[in-house]
Amino acid sequence: MTLQDLGDLGDLIGGVAVVITLIYLAAQVRQNTSLITAQTVQASVDATQRVLLLRAENMPLRAILRKARRNEDLDVDDTEVLASYLQAAFMNFQARLHHHARGLFDDSMNESYELILEDYLQQLYVRRWWHYAKPLFGATFREHCDRIIAALEGGAAPPVADWGTAIGFRDPTQVERDTPPN
Repeated sequence: MTLQDLGDLGDLIGGVAVVITLIYLAAQVRQNTSLITAQTVQASVDATQRVLLLRAENMPLRAILRKARRNEDLDVDDTEVLASYLQAAFMNFQARLHHHARGLFDDSMNESYELILEDYLQQLYVRRWWHYAKPLFGATFREHCDRIIAALEGGAAPPVADWGTAIGFRDPTQVERDTPPN
């Protein structure tokens, strides 16, 4: 074997090694991308759960939300708490929409986020807040929320028409009327 043959053999082995290395790196990049996607989705789900659980676990926030739903006057502190809560919730919705547009959320997962967003936007106090707060959000998300509001105002059915009925709550005054006399 000549020196030229050895050089050619070295080039061949080097070329094969480069191809094997590229295949290995492609597999690693794909695996890393899948891991990052899963972590991003999980972080978004965790953030959503934190926002929703805050409502369930925070009695003063629940009281403020009830007042807002009833269109009662909110004091300065109530307004600040409500605005902060809604900003956190809507920042999460905006991130989710961005992740979906980038392909991180499949249509099935995105659908439940959309329905929760629609449920928020069917509340009149949320729409009032949105009217003033929307400049704080990106154009794509603003347009998205405005389309949802227009559809709701145009007669589209809300995702959940009545939470009380949906979970079996009955108004105590209604129960008294439905109870036959002794």
